[in-house]
Amino acid sequence: MPSSGGCEAGGDGPPLIAYAAVPHRYFDERAERVAGLYDGLFFTVGSWDEGVAHQLGPHGAEPVATAWAAAAARNLTHLRRSGVVENLLGVHFGESAPWPSPETLLSPTYRQKMERHFGRLGQVAAALGFRGVSIDIEYPSPRYVLDHDIYTFDGYGAEDIVAAAADHGRAATRALLDAFPTAVVFLLPGEVRARPVEHAFMRGVLEAMAERDAPGGLHLGYERSYVLYDAATQVAIPRAAHGWLELDLSPAQRSYWRLRCSVAPGIWPLHMAETGATDYPCRPWSEELGELAVQLAILRRVTTRYVWTFSMHPLWHDHGPEAAAVFGFDQAAFTGAREAVAGWQNILANRRGAMPPADPRLTPLWRAVADFDAGRIDADDLCSRFGTPGTWQVIGLLDNPFVRQAFAAREAVHRLPSAHASVHGRDGAVRWFPFPNRDPTGSVDLRLPFAWYRTDDVSAHLACTLETTREVQTNLCVGWDDGLAVWLDDQLLFDRRAYGHAHGGLLYRDRWLFEEFVPLTIPPGKHRLALTSLNARGRWGFNLRFGDREGYPADGLRFGLATPSGQDVCIEHRCLAGGVEAGTPDALVDG
Repeated sequence: MPSSGGCEAGGDGPPLIAYAAVPHRYFDERAERVAGLYDGLFFTVGSWDEGVAHQLGPHGAEPVATAWAAAAARNLTHLRRSGVVENLLGVHFGESAPWPSPETLLSPTYRQKMERHFGRLGQVAAALGFRGVSIDIEYPSPRYVLDHDIYTFDGYGAEDIVAAAADHGRAATRALLDAFPTAVVFLLPGEVRARPVEHAFMRGVLEAMAERDAPGGLHLGYERSYVLYDAATQVAIPRAAHGWLELDLSPAQRSYWRLRCSVAPGIWPLHMAETGATDYPCRPWSEELGELAVQLAILRRVTTRYVWTFSMHPLWHDHGPEAAAVFGFDQAAFTGAREAVAGWQNILANRRGAMPPADPRLTPLWRAVADFDAGRIDADDLCSRFGTPGTWQVIGLLDNPFVRQAFAAREAVHRLPSAHASVHGRDGAVRWFPFPNRDPTGSVDLRLPFAWYRTDDVSAHLACTLETTREVQTNLCVGWDDGLAVWLDDQLLFDRRAYGHAHGGLLYRDRWLFEEFVPLTIPPGKHRLALTSLNARGRWGFNLRFGDREGYPADGLRFGLATPSGQDVCIEHRCLAGGVEAGTPDALVDG
């Protein structure tokens, strides 16, 4: 893993970069003020095609060919002198732009256009003194799934679309690196468990960087940490991509990822005011800022290369009447804005001396991450140390029984998985298969194992083994979307299948992974953990961890695959839920 920052590194920790900025005379006149808050800024030009052409000039022109580039060059000179050196030149893929589509993905001419524009992006970024570039690929997300109406598959197949997206990622990155070989490359939003076309493009970017051993590295700008989760989840987030991503890489690419690349968690300090969610808890800004300070301290300790922040209201400049009068800045107008902005900037100004909370429950989590980084444990072991299964057996797609019962296979969840036994699923015969989720946060997106293809009005079963050498008193911590039932051995611990409509989502009150907690005692031995997950529409999955009500994982649990050879799984054990025996398999134990 990279040596800067990280849970065993000293110094000031990883650089902190603010999203976003455009050229402004404030950076010429108040660069030292910026340096007291951030180590870098995302300067954004717009889309990779029209934005690059308009703001940076055409391919082949001098680097400083536009007023935008000239102003940015002046800004960067002053910022670098003040120590703000981690600046990125950013572009995005347009929501309504042509790419991706069959016409663009399968067109050699369009591929060449992408090469020219990303080559220009790299040329200008290098000439102006940027550290690298950022590429925001989020906005065309509806067209990243292959069941979108735009894909007719007339004369081409799904594999052609996916292969073309990877080829475009490689081509764009090679052109970028030809012009700027040492560029740091950020991908936003950076979630590698992405829709097929999006994932293919990201995979192409990584492949192109790995083949050159590009020293700047690829950094995945995670947005999961936009939310103030529990402390254990914050510790896990900067390693949430590693185990799953590495399954898809060659040995050379895996080595490159470990050496040069990272998950870069993002913080949304004004989330309480800017998210637009109606269920976010309304509370004093002093409480919110207190949690933000803890979050930043945790992420800076465990992150290996970069942390970044997002806000709809720029937080890198002075706020108040003077700044508004002198520089023309709009002022944040939400309730408590002045307290929130001043409080956040105070956190930034004092962050270098800040330490994570001295909570002994964090000690085994720091150790788990350090063991994973050093190769002493693998991704499944890391998940076990965070109280959650790393790999599941899954069977689906099945009917959603609240829509159609014919092919819901409701009894299959109680059988040991067998690769040879099929059941009737929604679209034909289905069998159990292993799904390496490998996410230590405990979050499972069930669209992933089914490639995001026609996952509305469906269900699936999951199973694994849970083993402990001693009695463990803990809680089943769960969040779900849209329906969920959980069994341990023959005991039904949790049942929210009869939802009737879409559940509120995988985040409870727009903040927490876990909405319900079921207390239980797990006897020594090997047990079978099984789930049924239902989806109505859209996002589909669940969050699961064994731990206390603050999210700290239980110690001493180990998870594994449930296989036919596991006939010795001790299903005769009867766990104690809520302090009493759970009764019949259909009993409901509320959290």
